[in-house]
Amino acid sequence: MSDFANFRAVYDELTDEVSRSRHQFLPDHLRSWFRHLKETPGVNEIVAHLESGLDFDNWYAEQKTRQTGAGSGTLRYPADRKQQLGMKLLLFRHFAAGKEAAWQFAHAFVYSSSDLNELTHGVIEQIFQPMARELRRHLEAEFARADEVPASDRVVRLDHNSKSYAEAIEAITRLEQAVSAANTFDDPDEKDQREAEVSAAGRLMKAAQVRLEALAAVLKPILVQFATKVKDNVISTAAVTVSGALITLFGIVMKNLLGL
Repeated sequence: MSDFANFRAVYDELTDEVSRSRHQFLPDHLRSWFRHLKETPGVNEIVAHLESGLDFDNWYAEQKTRQTGAGSGTLRYPADRKQQLGMKLLLFRHFAAGKEAAWQFAHAFVYSSSDLNELTHGVIEQIFQPMARELRRHLEAEFARADEVPASDRVVRLDHNSKSYAEAIEAITRLEQAVSAANTFDDPDEKDQREAEVSAAGRLMKAAQVRLEALAAVLKPILVQFATKVKDNVISTAAVTVSGALITLFGIVMKNLLGL
């Protein structure tokens, strides 16, 4: 919980700053809010997991096709609650990047008046504030689960069709190829062992479900050896990619199991 100890106070402060923003300052406050999420270890991976596999551009284009006049648009989020939360996060990343002003969005979906600040606050009150509260609860639950669930109970069903799963499989495959082609091992037996461990991880990931403790056990030696100690080579790059992909797929639990 040390990574999360100071998160909530700053999160609440930045959320309040977004909530009080005038229309021209909203993107800046949103960027600060998202930066805090990104720079907090563990939180960044949980948020990435929520957003993983979602196609915001196609979703938003579909929402706009149903809008016929001021305030007539209806937002239809994915049925899954975590995907709903992820899509809302991507919507506010859209505003933070300056791709569209919140008041322009409000004109189509939450129209209240012609005043730009009132339109902006309509979006904040109706979408951002409930989303921020839901995200806070989700983060607290994820950190609590990571602390409380015994490693032996961490069995996760795998969605072989998800983008995050495909990225994890690809990353493991590339790591295995990098180890196989490497000439940086002083001991050939160590190289064979590392290659066998990565191969075992790939086989574990092909099942319908995986025990996270077992997956972490076979990958931790090479990920710790190369992702945290050796820099600027092919195996190091591949190891960092595997770590990120697995944390995105499984969340803070995997980060803790890997000891990263």
